[in-house]
Amino acid sequence: MNWWAKAFIPAALLVLHNAQRLAPVPLFDELRLRFATDYVGVGNLFGAYLLTYALSNIPAGILADRMSNKHLLMIGAALSALASLAFAIAKDYPMALASRLVLGVSGAFLYVPSVRYVVIAFPKERRASAMGVVEVGAGVGMFLSLTLLPLLARETDLARAFLILPVFAALVLGAVLFGLSREEPQGGASFRARLMTLGGTRALWYLLIYFFLGMLAHYSVLGWLPTFLRTNFGYSAVQAGLISTLVTLALVVGSPFAGILSDRLGTRTWILLCGSGMSVISFLLFLAGQDPKVVIGAALLAGISMAFTIPVLMILVGEMSEPAGAGLAVSVAATTGQISSSFSGFVFGYALQTSQSFAVVWGLALILAAGGIPFLFGTMKQIRLRSASRAHPMKKS
Repeated sequence: MNWWAKAFIPAALLVLHNAQRLAPVPLFDELRLRFATDYVGVGNLFGAYLLTYALSNIPAGILADRMSNKHLLMIGAALSALASLAFAIAKDYPMALASRLVLGVSGAFLYVPSVRYVVIAFPKERRASAMGVVEVGAGVGMFLSLTLLPLLARETDLARAFLILPVFAALVLGAVLFGLSREEPQGGASFRARLMTLGGTRALWYLLIYFFLGMLAHYSVLGWLPTFLRTNFGYSAVQAGLISTLVTLALVVGSPFAGILSDRLGTRTWILLCGSGMSVISFLLFLAGQDPKVVIGAALLAGISMAFTIPVLMILVGEMSEPAGAGLAVSVAATTGQISSSFSGFVFGYALQTSQSFAVVWGLALILAAGGIPFLFGTMKQIRLRSASRAHPMKKS
């Protein structure tokens, strides 16, 4: 099978995952009225997915190393279809909340096995390219939730708009069932042994710290750019939202390019370093952004920097523990990113509330983005030492 075709199904899985994650966001007011709740209540509908997704990542990673990823992805797609159907037809708040909690579990069973599948199903010289294509699905899913769902809700009604998600989940389930090959589980070392190995891998620890700081910086843009545009330039909510989608567009366009470049050059860490450099420059532009054109350029650069870091990092994490421990390693990285994104609302909200200045927000994000670079260099050093040790196993350090 052509590798583009092999990457298509995992990409569709990430479309589903991210569409489900953001589904309530553009329709908070409508959901508030439907379930007779307040903004805290609808915020909890969104947060419920994030909570169970974070809690389910590592269990999904453990199972991904022990079971066929195809079976796990079928479970994830089936749960997604059933839970989103329940959410679409829910008449009361408890049922809606329970549905979102189950959807978060399904998200972990969609994302972690998808990344592990890329690690084991593609040769090393094609992995980052494939992951770049798969990451496009993440951006497409976010874009569809933020644009298509409110359009459908306006033209039909809320329930019918949300029914598109279980329909799409059923289609994805069929694609996994009939289009994805079944690989044999790797088995091998016990979970405890794999966990001890991961815990003792210094390069991975450095990489996770780098990822935590980088994702925290990224979410300053994803979370606060619309407010910045409205506050500093007087844009309407619609205008600010449309400009903010440029970040997602840059992520979608840049991810395949970053993956192909990583494979062609035969490097992961230097691509990550380029991404971090672009992130630092983007925050410098935000700090200097008195002109809307400069801010738009900064937003595009921020999206490209995400494309050069997120998919490439996930492949590198999986390769560090391939093949038997790749699922666990990817799940640990995904959990790290999820925890970081969860902190972002408080960290940058507090910075803005206390300073009343977006210069503080962008300055803090700049420090975080730059602060992760030494840990990336630490990862690079550890990888070189490990390679030298393998090349000269009898040499004493």
